[in-house]
Formats: sequence, structure tokens, C-alpha cells
Amino acid sequence: MRLTHWALVCALAVTGGILLAASGETAPEGTSDEDAIRAVIRLYFDGIIQYDEAALRKAFHPKASVIGTTRDGAQEWEPFQEWVVYTRGDAPDPAGRVNTIVSIDITGRAAVVKTDLNWPSAHYTDYLSLLKIGGEWKIVNKIWHRESPSAQAQ
Repeated sequence: MRLTHWALVCALAVTGGILLAASGETAPEGTSDEDAIRAVIRLYFDGIIQYDEAALRKAFHPKASVIGTTRDGAQEWEPFQEWVVYTRGDAPDPAGRVNTIVSIDITGRAAVVKTDLNWPSAHYTDYLSLLKIGGEWKIVNKIWHRESPSAQAQ
């Protein structure tokens, strides 16, 4: 039996819908996974710029890890719950801080986002691992690298 182009498209659409329903995954209404991830990264940017602990708690999974290199090259490993307390208190002056999403790579319910944080005091590159948990994207791991500030932020 030969399927027409239209019949094949319909068959694939129905099969895809069945597979989506079987996986427990629901397609977000009006928003793509990339848009949802960008919204999480905006919360992250707001949280680190404005010392907004509530925004960071929305962006990160409570069991997330934060790992990086300090100014002197030492490794720093912290659970998110310990790292986030540094955002309590007054935020430093956000002037001149430029945060950029460099790339987003999504595979199913996993994603990696590379960000560039070019601040007057430091230049950070972050690699943020995200998982879609309960229909929401959450940062589950942050790996960061710190360098001297780039000329554009000074």
C-alpha cells in the first residue's frame, strides 16, 4: 500500500502526539523550550545582578551545584543552597555589567547554556546545565570560569 504525502504527514503527526502523550511531556502553550530556557536565564541574570535571591531560587533547582575557579585559580564547589546566600544584602552597582547568552543547546529535556558575563570587576564564562522537571526548566548545575575584566566592561 502506498501512502500519499498528506496521509504520511497525518500518520506522523498522530504518532508524534501519541509518543508525546506517552512520555508524560506536554508541549508548552505558546512558548517554545528555547523561549522558556531564555526566561530562566533572564531570572538568573536578574538574580546575580540585583542580588535577587527569589529570582535565583526560581531559576535553579534546589539540589543544583555551583562549581568554578576563583581569581587565584583555586576550585570552588558549593551546593546552590550555600551559594545563593551570597546574594543576601545590598547588590553591588550594576552599571557596566553586560550579560549575554552565547549559545543554547537543547536535546529533549536536557539543555546547556553558555553565558558571558562581562563586568567591570571580572569576566565570567558560565556553562549552565538545565533539565526540564515537572514541565519547567531549571538550572541543575553551574560551572563558571573567572578572568580579568574585558576592555568593553571597563
